[in-house]
Amino acid sequence: MMKTTRAGFPVLLLLIGWLVSPSADCSSAEPTKLLIAFASYKERGKQPKVYFYEHDGVASGKVVGQIDSVNQRSDHHPSLSSDGRYCAFASEQENQVGKIQLWDRTEKKAVDLPKINDSPNGQLHPTLSGNGKLLAFSAWNRPMAGTRWHVVLYDVAEKKIGDLPNLNQGEYDQRMPAISGDGRWLAFTTNSKNGVGQTDLFLYDRDAKQALTLSELNSKNMDAEPSLSHDGKLIAFVSDRPGGAGGRDIYLFDRATSKFFPLPGLNSAAHEQAPSLSPDGRYLVFVSERISGIGERDIYLYDRQAKKLLPTPDLNAKQEDIDPCVIALP
Repeated sequence: MMKTTRAGFPVLLLLIGWLVSPSADCSSAEPTKLLIAFASYKERGKQPKVYFYEHDGVASGKVVGQIDSVNQRSDHHPSLSSDGRYCAFASEQENQVGKIQLWDRTEKKAVDLPKINDSPNGQLHPTLSGNGKLLAFSAWNRPMAGTRWHVVLYDVAEKKIGDLPNLNQGEYDQRMPAISGDGRWLAFTTNSKNGVGQTDLFLYDRDAKQALTLSELNSKNMDAEPSLSHDGKLIAFVSDRPGGAGGRDIYLFDRATSKFFPLPGLNSAAHEQAPSLSPDGRYLVFVSERISGIGERDIYLYDRQAKKLLPTPDLNAKQEDIDPCVIALP
């Protein structure tokens, strides 16, 4: 005889409710209004700039703003705070190394970040925590950090470089960081000897101050470009491992079950790259080189609840569109 609760509902129903919780899968059947930040060459040809695009979570969307151009500066790889107010991005002035910038969309101006760019060498791939108070990025040969690519953490609230004990390994590269919305987890790409493939994904726990090797996620091939859900339990990434649809494909790994979620209809025979997972894990934006696109590289939006790609009118151009980041608007 099936055991029941005092309310008379089977315990089985409670188990089902847990299995379909937001951390395990998608959060809601109702569509969510989205904000996508991305870089595009559509206006300036050789120098990309950052744009903002709102989508209704179903089939409609429009560009709603951009970050002002500065001379011949190239702006790319934007990352949004969970309320959409702040956008971190990498920029490269002509003949200069990469710098990290922070844009306030409400005030429409740059936020001063003292000491963050105190390096003669390149700094790229910024990623913001949900509250916008933590900013991680990768830096090449940054003074006092290491002679290769390393992950650096900047405290926006305190305006100072933070600590990441036991993360960086001096003789190997640590790059392409992704911070979880709650600020606890940092995923990154590394060629460490402790991995299993050409490049692997590691996950750093800021509370425990240690890195996890994620052996069940990684392959003997390339695994890179991580993106995390708000709680860090879901990891989207790119891999060229055998068995994919073709070239590089996007995968989604659930740390709670150590299993991969299926993504029917997402990957193609062409390269897919640069995934960004919405905080609740329902939506994935990514870049694809499939021939059905408008340009050589286009941005696509995938709804895991509906198990399909969504229309994105006015998002892509004939020029390249790259580096998307997606959040759910409050």
